[in-house]
Amino acid sequence: MCICWVDAPSIGRQAEAMSAPEPCLVLDGSARAGVRVGVLSGGRWVGQGISPDGALEGLFGCVETALAEAKLKLGDIRSFALCVGPGSVLGIRIASLAVRSWSALEPRPIFVWESLAGLARSALAAGEQGPFLVAVESRLKRWHALEVAADGSLGAPFEAEAAQLNAASCRVLASSESAPGVLTSHVAAPHPWSALPTFFGQLGFLREESRPDALNVANDFATWSGERHRS
Repeated sequence: MCICWVDAPSIGRQAEAMSAPEPCLVLDGSARAGVRVGVLSGGRWVGQGISPDGALEGLFGCVETALAEAKLKLGDIRSFALCVGPGSVLGIRIASLAVRSWSALEPRPIFVWESLAGLARSALAAGEQGPFLVAVESRLKRWHALEVAADGSLGAPFEAEAAQLNAASCRVLASSESAPGVLTSHVAAPHPWSALPTFFGQLGFLREESRPDALNVANDFATWSGERHRS
C-alpha cells in the first residue's frame, strides 16, 4: 500500500499536450548540486552543457557549451524549456530569470515541466511497475514526493517527513545522494535528463508559462493526509 494525499488545484499535470518549437534551449537548475542545459532539435539533444557547479556559477557556461556543440547562437533558438522544481529555488530562479530576459529581448515561448513528473516518467520508461513513490529533497530535511499508481498514473505532489515516507510501505525512488541514509525503502533512480526529449512530446508533460518561477510549496503542493489507500 502507498499513502494518499489531499489534491492541489494548480498542478501542471492538468496541462494539454504541447510541442516546443525547435531548436529549444532546455535548462534545469533544480538540483541541489549541478546544472544541465541542452539544445533540443529533431526530438534529440544536439548540444549539451553539464556542470557540477550550482546555477549561479555554472548556468551560463553550460548555455555557451550547449549552443557551441549544436553550432547555434542564442538568436537561433525558437523556444525555451525550464524545470520549475520542486528543487533548488535559487537555481530555478536563476534559470527562470535568464529565459525570461532572453524572451523579453526577442519574444519566444517558454515552456515548463516539473521534476517529480520527470522522475516518475523516467522510472516507468525504465520498466518500474507501480505503485511506488518518487521523491526529491525539500527544505528542513523534508521531501517532495508523488505516488505512481499501479496503472502508471501520477498522483498529486505532496511534502512529507522522511518518517512518513518510510511508513508508506512503498518503494521510494530518488536520485538524491542523501536518500539511502534516510529512506528505508529507497531505490536508486537515475536523473531523467537523458529521457526528456521523449517526455517533451507526451501529454501533460509541458505547459506554456510566460513568467515561470519556482513552484511555491505552500500554494502548489498537497498536504500529506497520513491515511492509507484501502483495497
